[in-house]
Amino acid sequence: MMLVPPLLSETSKAQGSGHLARIAIIGRGFTGMMTAIALLKGLDKPFHLVVFDPEQKVDLSKGVNQSSSPLLNSRVRDLSVCPDHRDDFEAWISKDSALLQRLGLSRAGVADAFVPGEIFNSYVYERFSEALSRRTDVVFQIWSEKVSAIEPRASGLSVTFGGQRALFDTVFLATGYGLRDSQCEQSVSGKVEKAVVIGGGVHAVDRALRLLEDGGASHVTLISASGFLPQSHTRTAVGPANLDRPLPNTLRGAFRFLREAANLAAADGSGWQGIMNGFRLRAHDLWRGLTPEERSRFKRHVKSIYDSHRNRLPPEHYIRLHTAIAKGQIIVKKGKVERIATNGVLISGPSGLEVLLADRTINCRLRPNDLNSPLFRSVLEAGLASRDEVDLGILVDGSGRATTLANEFHGVFAMGPLGLGSLPDIDLAPQIVAQAHAAADALDSWIDEVAASREAARNIG
Repeated sequence: MMLVPPLLSETSKAQGSGHLARIAIIGRGFTGMMTAIALLKGLDKPFHLVVFDPEQKVDLSKGVNQSSSPLLNSRVRDLSVCPDHRDDFEAWISKDSALLQRLGLSRAGVADAFVPGEIFNSYVYERFSEALSRRTDVVFQIWSEKVSAIEPRASGLSVTFGGQRALFDTVFLATGYGLRDSQCEQSVSGKVEKAVVIGGGVHAVDRALRLLEDGGASHVTLISASGFLPQSHTRTAVGPANLDRPLPNTLRGAFRFLREAANLAAADGSGWQGIMNGFRLRAHDLWRGLTPEERSRFKRHVKSIYDSHRNRLPPEHYIRLHTAIAKGQIIVKKGKVERIATNGVLISGPSGLEVLLADRTINCRLRPNDLNSPLFRSVLEAGLASRDEVDLGILVDGSGRATTLANEFHGVFAMGPLGLGSLPDIDLAPQIVAQAHAAADALDSWIDEVAASREAARNIG
């Protein structure tokens, strides 16, 4: 492994015969770091890897199931970065007796535990450092500039950042959910009476609970656009339940089937979570068979309730949430936020416009993938990628290759949540891990094809 300070320019002679394959990863959250780990382990040739991220400090837990909570909402058993060793994170924690004691865990209970995000961060960075140290043939750099454009060139992809340009053979877009709104949280010192938390996901629930428990507020109004809140994990992990008959191939039929199966599971005491886990294994095949109209209908009418059942709270958080609701400490409002002001928010709900006065407002909504930002606009306008049919992100195949409507691949990968319109559940940790390794395999073959093509072109010339 070698780290070098200067970045080769777009005019570098490194594009000649036998040049080092040059790879860029844009984003250093969980998706970006997982991609780097997979490339270091999966590419069998030397390469130059540059990771771009403007954040000086990166919290990898923000990329895991939409949570930036101190306590992750995925069990240890589901967070291994090694697809062939699903117990790798469990083993990493279990070997540290002091860490087990600090977490209050026994070795027997580690797999089913929910642990703080800082623990997961340490694990991922350690696995990345190990993979990097083994690759003495890899040049590695981290650059803090923000990437503003990607454009095609005859000899690769030109990446613009901080007033500079550099040429790469391939680029991985690994921006996750993007940056949060700059209005995410007002700066308020001391305890306040009323707080408003905008968002109905795991992060919003966690922030509301911490406001109450840390003494940051006496009362919290939680605004959910859909009215749905995350459901609960089971006390002990459950595997995917087998669905005993074929899944209907229409959206309405599939979710009627899912609802009936979940109701039966709840009635016999086995719980709906196993049914949902089994359904998610078949969701990709169902999604591929839906018409564009049905996919749009899913986005409008089904996605919010589906997300509330797949992105679950640790049982303790779920109990604390509903205890706070029962005591009146948290009120849940359904509505769309029209405006955020210094003294509250304006929402439109079932009864019309409503003003919610607050001493403190925290915006925990996940900003959708902004395909109108300069970076993504450059990629789309250059024909390097296409929007997916339901406008959730970029059209990708199973390994994350960004494909055009003509099914062409030009060296751009869109990893993790950017591919949600093509791959259901690709924002969950096990799916991101599998995709990263599939991408490394696909890139290994593609680099060989590109090198052979360029060599042939030089010989003809």
